[in-house]
Amino acid sequence: MVRSPIALMSFNRPQFLGPVIDSIKAQPADELLHREVHLFQDGAVNRYSRMRYANGDDIARSIALFRAAFPTGTLHVSDDNIGICENFRRAETYFFVERRFPCAWFFEDDLVLSPAYFKMLSRLEDYANTVGHIAYFSAYGDYYENAETVALRGRELTTLDHHWGFGLIARHWSAMQPELEAFYRIVVGNDYARRDHRAIFGLYEPLEIAPRASSQDAAKAIACSRLALWRCNSVQPFARYIGSTGLHMTPEAFNEIGFSKVSVASEPQAELNLPGPAEVRERVLQNRELFQLIRRTEFESLVAALPARELNPMRRCTREDVAAAYDLLLRRDVEDESVFTAHVDHRPVWLLVAGIRSSTEFMQLVDSTAPQFTFIDVGKRPPCTTAEISAAYRLLMHREPEPAVLKDHVAYTPKDALIEGLLQSSELMQMDERMVP
Repeated sequence: MVRSPIALMSFNRPQFLGPVIDSIKAQPADELLHREVHLFQDGAVNRYSRMRYANGDDIARSIALFRAAFPTGTLHVSDDNIGICENFRRAETYFFVERRFPCAWFFEDDLVLSPAYFKMLSRLEDYANTVGHIAYFSAYGDYYENAETVALRGRELTTLDHHWGFGLIARHWSAMQPELEAFYRIVVGNDYARRDHRAIFGLYEPLEIAPRASSQDAAKAIACSRLALWRCNSVQPFARYIGSTGLHMTPEAFNEIGFSKVSVASEPQAELNLPGPAEVRERVLQNRELFQLIRRTEFESLVAALPARELNPMRRCTREDVAAAYDLLLRRDVEDESVFTAHVDHRPVWLLVAGIRSSTEFMQLVDSTAPQFTFIDVGKRPPCTTAEISAAYRLLMHREPEPAVLKDHVAYTPKDALIEGLLQSSELMQMDERMVP
C-alpha cells in the first residue's frame, strides 16, 4: 500500500516551523512508517519583482530544522522566492504528476498538530476515497464554533474553510486544473504578494459564485464548487494554529479572531458521523449557495475595497515610462530617439528610475544641504494632471494611486512637490531597501 507523502511548506518562520516539525515527529510511529517527508522551501528574493521578503539566516535555520528532524527527508529548495501559490503548485505537480501519488498531505509552517492528527487524517482519507466526491480533507477543526457547540458536534464534519493541514486527492486535483488555468495565468510568473487582485476578481464577475478573497485557496474553493467536490474538515479541533504573523495575519487579528483560545483534542475521535454520498452532495450545494450569496450581495463592495493595483518594479519600460521619467525627474524631454531605443522593452523600470536618481544631472536639481530629499526651486512648475500623478506613482511607488490621491493633488500640487513628497515617503524608502536588482 502506498502511503500519502507529507509536504512541509516553508518560508521564513523557523520559530513556527520548529514546533510544527516536533508535532509531526510526535505522531504515532505506525502513522509515520513508510511515509515520505518533503520540505518545499521558498527563497528570499522574489524571482519576478526582485523584492526581498526574507533573510538568508531564517531560510537556513528552516532547512537545518528539517534536516535534523528528517535526515532521510527530501529537500526542494527554491533559489528564488516564488511565493506561496507557486510553491504549492510545484509540490502538487511533483506528487501528482511526477510521482503519481493518489493522495498527498500538505502542512504549512504554522499549524501544530495534536498527536491524534495523523490518525484522524488517515481515517478521513479512507472516507474520502470511499465516498468519492471529496477533494480536500482536514482535521484542524472548526475554529469559529464555541466550546459548547464543539462538544455537542465533535463527531461531525463541516465544510473546510482555510486550507490548513489537509490531504488532497490526486484525481480531483487533476480535474481542478482546467478550472484554475485563468487564475494561474494572472498569478504564475508574477510576485504573488503583489498579485493583481482586480484581475482575479474579474474572473468571478461573469459567474454566479464568488469568494471573498483573491487568494489561491479561494480560487481552489471555487474550482471545487464548480466541480461539485466537497472540502471537509472535522468540527473537533485536532491542531493549533500558531501563525500570528504572516502574509495574511497580524498578532492583533490573530487574537481578535480567537485562534489562541482554541481547545485541541489530544486523542482521536472514537466515532465520526460520516456523511454518505447524498449528504455530501447536499453539503456541496450549501457551500455553493454561500458563494452565490457572496456574489449577489458582497461582490461589488469587495471589489470597491480592493487595494490599488501593484506593479512589478522589474517590468520592462514602455515609451511612456521613459518620457514620464525624464519629465517628472529631470524636468525635460528626452533628448533623442536613441534614449527610447536603449530603454523601451529592455530596461526594467526600477533600474531606469534608479539610474536617473543617481545621475549627476538629477543631483544638480536637488538641495544637498536639506536634511531630507528636497528639490531646488520646488513649486515653479505647474500643478499635476491625472496622467502625471498616475505616472509618478507607477514609476516611483510601482503601483496605481488611490482615488483619494488623485482628488487631493490634481490641478493643485505642483509636479516637483508631488515627486518630492513621494521621494521622502517611508513607503518608497522601504521599497528601495527591499530591492535586489
